[in-house]
This record gives sequence, C-alpha cells and structure tokens, in this order.
Amino acid sequence: MKKKVLLIDDHDDFRAILKDYLTKQNLDLVIFEANSGAMGVIKASCVKPDIILIDISLPNENGLGAVRQMMKDLPDCSIIILTLFDVAAFKKMAKMIKVRAFIKKNEVYEKLLPVIKKCL
Repeated sequence: MKKKVLLIDDHDDFRAILKDYLTKQNLDLVIFEANSGAMGVIKASCVKPDIILIDISLPNENGLGAVRQMMKDLPDCSIIILTLFDVAAFKKMAKMIKVRAFIKKNEVYEKLLPVIKKCL
C-alpha cells in the first residue's frame, strides 16, 4: 500500500525538484503538494498523509504554526521540517512539538532519505 507524503513549501521549483527526487527513490509514495501553511493544513485534513515535509518560512504563517494545527488531527503523522534556517530557537520549538527531523535544505540529499525510510 502506497504511503502518502504531503510536501508544503512556497517555492514551486523546490517542490518540483524534491518531488522528482522522491519519485526516483522507488519508495512507493504518493506525493501531494501545498504552497502555503494554510493550504497544507486543509490538504492534510483531506489527504491524511503518513509523512509531512514542511518549510518553516511560509507566507502569512510560520510552518511550525501549521504543524501544530496538523498534529491535532494527525497525531501519528511523521513531520519533517525542511528549512534554510539553522536557528536554535526553531530547532527547540520543533523538538517541543515532536517533529521527526529538522533538515536544512542544503542537506536534503544526504539526510532526507534515511529519515523517510525510518518513517515508513
């Protein structure tokens, strides 16, 4: 049975590159996309993903705020933060809301796949 992944990022190019990368890994995933935190919350409630990949820096809403909302409805979902910002305060907040991993975008190719495999 295919696992569902929701990719939430406001940069279309990044989403396209990451979706292509994940598709080529033969992980038997169905990948859904959202370009904002608000759209991500709505899509997550409809799709019920197994894994959510989300950026912290989203227009009109902090990604961690969206994660808090999604965790209420999807407590068993694995959340992976993808960000350009390696800020201790963000990492601390992410840990408090029990995200699965905090990965800098420039380390996605090295670190994301092992975390996704653990989630599966």
